Amino acid sequence: MKDTREPLIRPATIDHVPTINDIANWYIEHTSINFDIQPWSLDKRIQWAGNFNQGNCPYHLLIAEIEGEIAGFTYNTFFRPKNAYGRSTETTVYIKQGMLRRGIGEILYRELFNRIRLTDLHRAFAIITLPNPASIRLHEKLGFTKCGLLDEAGWKFNAYHSIAVYEMKITKNH
Repeated sequence: MKDTREPLIRPATIDHVPTINDIANWYIEHTSINFDIQPWSLDKRIQWAGNFNQGNCPYHLLIAEIEGEIAGFTYNTFFRPKNAYGRSTETTVYIKQGMLRRGIGEILYRELFNRIRLTDLHRAFAIITLPNPASIRLHEKLGFTKCGLLDEAGWKFNAYHSIAVYEMKITKNH
């Protein structure tokens, strides 16, 4: 049954970072969706969070709250470290366990893209570990198309994992 409570979407603050870290670390420890092998320390996550929501920075870290509880987060970051990639961004969304299948990921992503459209970013990419039909459905619903496959690109939990690369041209708000 779909949750009828509308989440509040807003920029993350330093106070949200411990919960963001807990959500992300669950995926690191229990799934191949995230290719990190070891959970992040809170200090590392705090340092990482400092890269978002700063002045004219095109990178955003947003949370979804339902009745004061963080239900998930989304962010966009640099796509690759070389300067020519500067107008491209990688996006991702994580939903807290127990809050899945309520439409929170779509609401988070829509707000993230509203903010991205106000920047100079031109193209968004999503890297999806396979199989992940729910993530593929979400990205395709929002306008992403598959543009590549990296077969057995990652090794985690004693198995190789392939990833699909999805892209979306960013249309500007006028």
